[in-house]
Amino acid sequence: MSSKTGFDSVPAFDGSNWLSWSARMSQFLMAQKLWVYVSGLITKPALESSAAATATSCPATAESIKARNDWVSEDSAVIGYIKMKCSESVVASIPTMHTTSKEVWDGLKKRFDKASAAIVLQEIRKAFSFRLSGGNLTDEISKLATIFARLEQRGFTVPEFVQALILIIAIPQKWDQISTWLLSYYSLDKLEYGVVTDVIIGEYQRLAGVSRPSQSANKISTVKRKSDHPPSWKGKSREEQPNASSSGDQKKGRSHAGKKVKER
Repeated sequence: MSSKTGFDSVPAFDGSNWLSWSARMSQFLMAQKLWVYVSGLITKPALESSAAATATSCPATAESIKARNDWVSEDSAVIGYIKMKCSESVVASIPTMHTTSKEVWDGLKKRFDKASAAIVLQEIRKAFSFRLSGGNLTDEISKLATIFARLEQRGFTVPEFVQALILIIAIPQKWDQISTWLLSYYSLDKLEYGVVTDVIIGEYQRLAGVSRPSQSANKISTVKRKSDHPPSWKGKSREEQPNASSSGDQKKGRSHAGKKVKER
């Protein structure tokens, strides 16, 4: 059996996250070449009697005993991996009659792999309470997308514009200008989760490369919404520089004033 590489990536199973937990755990067991025990592809070997067996004595062959012991050892390791990634309450609920990894897995699947109202409600609460910290937004936003995916797998699809609104609610307060722009620029039928994601990540990446975030935030707040073009988060456009034309007029005014002085 190989090393436990990838075991740390398996989340703890608390009874509410069967989909994500079972996916990670099965992947880990496959990598360890142990999934064949859970799937039932390799069953417990039967003990074979020796040719010298009599009617009163049926000793098993040494080979069959070894094969059986090896199977029990590997299967017990699978059970250990499964229980190590389960909460105490889940482990305590596993029936003692389930003595093989397949029985343990199938028992958990039967109990928790269903779209119960309680689990759906718990996922919805996670979605509405989700907030972005302002750290690695790519990873954080992917967690929210995972919640929506789990709900969809359980037969509850969150409408696209609701997903987008939930993500807007999660935007840090210091970036309120982004929320304001998104809500004013996009109509409800055009507001999509992917659009909001792109705007948030784009602004996060832009600010990450600016040495003075306070000035960058001021630039975003002063961007005016165009009716046919979205604002540029990299800076103001030419049309958004009111001093450009006025400075030109001032130069012309000074030149005309100079001409009048010479005429005098």
